[in-house]
Amino acid sequence: MFSPGPSLALLLSVAAAPPPAAPPSPGTAPQVTHDGSVGPAHEAGQATAGTPRAEPAHAPSSATTATGDSASDDAPAHDDGPHAAATGDSATSSVPAHGDGPHAAATGDSATSSVPAHGDGPHAAATGDSATSSAPAHDDAPHAAATSDSATSSAPAANGDVQLPVRIDAVEVPYPEAEHSAGREGEVLLRLTLDEHGTVTDSEVVRSAGPAFDEALRTASRSFRFEPARVKGEAVACQIELLHTFKLDTPAPVPVEAPAVAETPATPEPSTTEPQDKRLETTVSGRSEAERHRQSAEAVKIISIRRAQARSGDLGQVLASQEGVEVRRSGGLGSSAMFALNGLTDDQIRFFLDGVPLDLSGYPFGIANVPVNLVDSVQLYRGVVPIRYGADALGGAVNLTSAPLETGAHGAASLQGGAFGTFRLTLGGSYKPAEQGFYARAHFFADTTDNDYSVDTEVADERGSLRPVTVKRFHDGYDALGGGLEAGYTGLSWADRIVVRAFGSTHDKELQHNLVMRGTPYGEATYGADTLGAQVLYAKTLSEHTRLDVLAGYAWQATELVDVSEWVYDWFGNRVNPRQNPGEIGETATDQSIWQQSVYGRANLGWDLGPTQTLRLSAAPTLTLRTGEQRRKVSPTDPDRLAPERSLFTFVTGLEYETHLFDDALEVILFGKDYVYRGRAQQPMESGGWRAKDRNLHRLGGGAALRLRLTGTFYAKASYERATRMPRPDEVFGNGVLILENLDLAPEHSHNVNLGIASAPLRTRLGSFRGEVNGFARFADDLILLAGRDRDWSYQNVYAARILGVEGTVGWTSPTGLVSLDANATVQDPRNASDQGTFGAFDGRRLPNRPWLFANATARVSLKNLALADDELAPFWSTRYVHGFFRNWEGLGTVESKDTIDAQFVQAAGVGYRVRRGALTVGLTAELENLTDAKVFDFFGVERPGRAGWLKGTLEY
Repeated sequence: MFSPGPSLALLLSVAAAPPPAAPPSPGTAPQVTHDGSVGPAHEAGQATAGTPRAEPAHAPSSATTATGDSASDDAPAHDDGPHAAATGDSATSSVPAHGDGPHAAATGDSATSSVPAHGDGPHAAATGDSATSSAPAHDDAPHAAATSDSATSSAPAANGDVQLPVRIDAVEVPYPEAEHSAGREGEVLLRLTLDEHGTVTDSEVVRSAGPAFDEALRTASRSFRFEPARVKGEAVACQIELLHTFKLDTPAPVPVEAPAVAETPATPEPSTTEPQDKRLETTVSGRSEAERHRQSAEAVKIISIRRAQARSGDLGQVLASQEGVEVRRSGGLGSSAMFALNGLTDDQIRFFLDGVPLDLSGYPFGIANVPVNLVDSVQLYRGVVPIRYGADALGGAVNLTSAPLETGAHGAASLQGGAFGTFRLTLGGSYKPAEQGFYARAHFFADTTDNDYSVDTEVADERGSLRPVTVKRFHDGYDALGGGLEAGYTGLSWADRIVVRAFGSTHDKELQHNLVMRGTPYGEATYGADTLGAQVLYAKTLSEHTRLDVLAGYAWQATELVDVSEWVYDWFGNRVNPRQNPGEIGETATDQSIWQQSVYGRANLGWDLGPTQTLRLSAAPTLTLRTGEQRRKVSPTDPDRLAPERSLFTFVTGLEYETHLFDDALEVILFGKDYVYRGRAQQPMESGGWRAKDRNLHRLGGGAALRLRLTGTFYAKASYERATRMPRPDEVFGNGVLILENLDLAPEHSHNVNLGIASAPLRTRLGSFRGEVNGFARFADDLILLAGRDRDWSYQNVYAARILGVEGTVGWTSPTGLVSLDANATVQDPRNASDQGTFGAFDGRRLPNRPWLFANATARVSLKNLALADDELAPFWSTRYVHGFFRNWEGLGTVESKDTIDAQFVQAAGVGYRVRRGALTVGLTAELENLTDAKVFDFFGVERPGRAGWLKGTLEY
């Protein structure tokens, strides 16, 4: 979208200057009874009629089958110990069992376990990445107490690869007195999130038995402690679902002779008792999908937004805190932003929301202004973009991901208010009655701000001499609101997933000045955009080895620019003189609308060629139609340059091959891309009328990526892509005011190289350490830049660039999880590589107006269970440093005469408090940005907001 004013000024500027870890139990592992209490083996529970009572726990035994790659384990067992099928890559385990002990299928990568069980013990499928376990359970105990499947015994890991979380506490779950007195029973399914220390960090009711039962279990679960799940000896975070039964004693029926417990491990016949129709779904995810993705061969960084959602910063600030990323703003909230990743900027980076282009998903105002509470995580692709996005990105891609759907009804809200008349509201909710079937969710956001922060500028006094003054911005307001609806079905016979989405948004922005904040300010110029659209997504597993997903969508957008003021304003917001000609930005008035329609699609097809080989095909066509109207022409006879309909068609095809070698020690991805471009437009002729101006292009590209595991903790990555970016509609068609069309634009090209080494979290007695270092190189040519003067501006292929750099990040978390420290830094050297043309005289010079050294650091403290049983107090501090740089070419003029943006050191601090009660989580954060009130400039002359206080409340259920 073309956003005149600040965004135009940005381009003009470039053209002008181009929880504590639990100790292992000593000795014999305690046996955990069904109510969570710890007792010796064969200890009989005592109970009276009508009171809760614990079942006895028996000595464990185990039956385990382990393989390096795959296994199928059919191990009928009789006893109460763990039974596990563990593999390095995949496993399927079917374990008919009789007794109350844990039964598990554990794998290094994926597993499915179907465990018919007789008794009340936990049944789990634990994996290095993901697993699902379906355990039909039959409870034949005639007098069960309040029971819980949270009890686990030591679960052996095959080859030491995978180990289930082991509960090591002695916490009892009380039977609610009111429910007990009323003779009510219940069954609660609870989802627990455990960190790598085995501490419960989240507890959520998946299936309710009523408020009293739910609250009793959730409150007790907060004190549960586990020996953490481990994958190849490494402690990992995980999620488990536990079924807890609150059951009153009943008169015992005729006793059934219990089978004898063998003195030595034996393999009895499976029980022939038919299980009742009761299934327990348990999922354990080791280190999450995000960590698996991070350790893949793809050049990707995963950023979790969960902590940021409690803070006041917007998405631009969150991204700017990452290594290799610059987000430079021309003001406060709502202002235009220049996003750079490893030295390449703006349209050279593609932006997505759940894989769909961001500007076609209801967010035309740019990634920096997307509400952070509507995003769950961010994926940064450094220079090498997977084919599944169907993108023609030059320097990488950014994909925002929404929060995963959970069973039941859930919702979230956040409200932020503070300095400069700023308020931000987000609402979201979802309803998913079952794991499969119908679901729906919706979101809404509203932002408003005056942006009336103080800035330093110069004004003329009575004698006409300039004098420095401090004034408040008076015409920089921003308003935005939008929302979306989504409905879908999963688990249909003809579709694994079918989804329909609809969205809409609007925003309006006032403009106050040009990029350098010099000259006469603007007092009335405004612009804005409205957008509507819909999407359909379809996914289907066509066969055991073939998968298909298809996306189709439509988006409509209207952009308005109104600049018809007849008055001259001063920096105090006063009208001082009438204008000779209306209009503040250019030489003449502007009142225009641009209407754009986009029809887009993407299809991804994947084939599993073998256990370790996958082939993928992607096709992504996009058709953009644009027209407009200029309502204020210089002369009534002048042609309306916006009126003719123009079209731009692109088709990006990709083919990718992925293989895992040497027991997954090496992962290799090879890919190729094909780019087709068709541009259609009309240009006015001096003699009158119009002439066709078409452009057809075809280019090829491709690359490779690999990941090599050096040790169990460290791994190396390397990637390369010959990247191509086709010109965008704004670059090709202009805006009909200051920027003219140019259908002769050629695509941009770049050789992108990444080489790095990273570590999985390294856990020691001193705490958990993490780190990554990455070197990158970008060799780009035919780069597109806005060039010209006066009213003759257009986008041109004007220069080539060579960008070399190194980025790194380190982090540490204390052994108890009390303190977390993170820091990152980036050094990059962007140089002009043009030896002729516009910038030929500056061959080898550092590109101007671009930071080349910047760093970030954060510190956070987590104090839990202070005032209440389930609360957290989290003080935090963050800082960003940007080294000074020249606005113009470093070879022009003396150092003393150069326009510079000085080094900047900005800090923020605050404290957040969060408390959980049942399914409800409430949080409140107070934050102070720019603690020292430092003067901050992202672009020469344009001052960013100073010290600002914020208060933000969040609610989740």
